[in-house]
Amino acid sequence: MCEGKVRKRARDFKPGRDNVHYDSRSGRQSVITNVMVASVEAKILENRRFTISSLSNDFPEVSRSVLYKIVSEKLNFKKLCSHWVPKLLTKDHKNKRFECSLKFLIVITKKVTPC
Repeated sequence: MCEGKVRKRARDFKPGRDNVHYDSRSGRQSVITNVMVASVEAKILENRRFTISSLSNDFPEVSRSVLYKIVSEKLNFKKLCSHWVPKLLTKDHKNKRFECSLKFLIVITKKVTPC
């Protein structure tokens, strides 16, 4: 820690401060609302081959950077081969993959075993 910060901390603690953590600040409120996230998600589920520019046309009141933040951070989508997909699989996705794998395994074992 540099000398200036040490002096500032010493000034802060002289009047009786006893907590080393800074107080939370009100800050600027987020422009992202739950309604906005839900409407963007509904639009994405209509067509997964979208671009941020096309979403920007559908939501002209929202900036591109906010749309990107909603898609990537709030909805946890990532772009894969120009197709937006969820980052994590849900239980339904895992069950569907398991069922498909089991069907393929059954088909393969029937073809391999001699009759």
